[in-house]
Amino acid sequence: MKAKIESIGIDGDGIAIVDDQKYFIPFTAPGDEVEFEVIKGKRYSRIEITQFLKESELRQPAPCIHFGDCGGCKLQHINRETYQDYKVGLLKRALDFHQVEAKEWMPLHIIPSRRRRRISLTFAHRYEGMMIGYMRRGTKWIIDNQECHLVLEEIEQLIPKLRSLLAGMFQQRESGTVDILATKVGLDVNLKTGFLKNPTLEQIEVLTAFTRDNNIARLLLNYRPFVTFREPVVNFSGVDVAVEAGKFLQASDDADEFMLQRVSDYMPEKVTRGVDLFSGRGTFTFLMAQKGPTDAFECENDAINALQTAANQAQVPITVTKRDLFANPLTVEELGQYDFIFVDPPRAGALTQVQQVAQSTLQHVVYISCNPASFARDAKILCDAGFELESVTPLDQFLWSEHLEVIGKFYRK
Repeated sequence: MKAKIESIGIDGDGIAIVDDQKYFIPFTAPGDEVEFEVIKGKRYSRIEITQFLKESELRQPAPCIHFGDCGGCKLQHINRETYQDYKVGLLKRALDFHQVEAKEWMPLHIIPSRRRRRISLTFAHRYEGMMIGYMRRGTKWIIDNQECHLVLEEIEQLIPKLRSLLAGMFQQRESGTVDILATKVGLDVNLKTGFLKNPTLEQIEVLTAFTRDNNIARLLLNYRPFVTFREPVVNFSGVDVAVEAGKFLQASDDADEFMLQRVSDYMPEKVTRGVDLFSGRGTFTFLMAQKGPTDAFECENDAINALQTAANQAQVPITVTKRDLFANPLTVEELGQYDFIFVDPPRAGALTQVQQVAQSTLQHVVYISCNPASFARDAKILCDAGFELESVTPLDQFLWSEHLEVIGKFYRK
């Protein structure tokens, strides 16, 4: 089939219409003319371009040699203006769908390439040797990554060293994943595999030497400390907090810095008592506590322990409580003790919690979301309850992907 790409869909694929049927064609730009075929699988079909008949003026050369094969990036091939329009459009379409208007739109902020501090790679010993990298899009095939333009240089440089290490430790068909996190004191690396349950003395010595020689602060084996030279920490608003590879953290220090500044700008000048919902390890909790006593709610045990321990050591007025805010949101009565609320939920949003906030007497809300759709849905609930979306900031911290971070300031008179 032949088609001309009309636009880019929310998932980052080009959209073409042939015989009144819509097709989502990956790695294309508006104006591209392509020949493609639909390859049907057992569970789903995929589209494969067989020929570019005409390339759009909106295209640009992709910086990475793996682009088009690697599932890590979708949008290296479009020029900057088109890319920015696409990213901002993700939020505009979501807000328009729910009929939410923002009084102020802040410019899109893009975190540059080679800034990501955490990744998860898959490895497997194949007949052709040890493969380590991201998955090919839509498959379980590993791309043997020779480069990655997303991550910090120290992480990229570790990948070939990991390939050599793993090749000597695993037999054919043995596999696993590697989580890597860059911290204040060096790399934290988590090796997840069922093929290294009882390391030999030689393997222990090899892993210890590898950890020591590659600025790895700690090596974990299936989330359990295996070799520790330094306890990995990151710094939030002047406070060191324990972290762990494979567990949630914002994608980069740059994203932390930008979001903290924007949240600080969006917060009211005076806060008697604030509450941080879905607090994680306290990325924003310590900032809030600089203005007054802060309660934090989180459901993940490791995050709770790390946050409370850091707060106690720094003597910061933070109280952390374990709570599933989806099943058991703070009630209207409980919210009555606060004059500022910060919400940073997972992709699903905070529907049940926002419904309680809407019925409360709260006036100041700052909401960060990694999903424009759930952000817009929750924003509609707040706006229907008398809040105004005073300002919104789109943040692109997942470069060349279909994802967008949103920072919103809500106020109710």
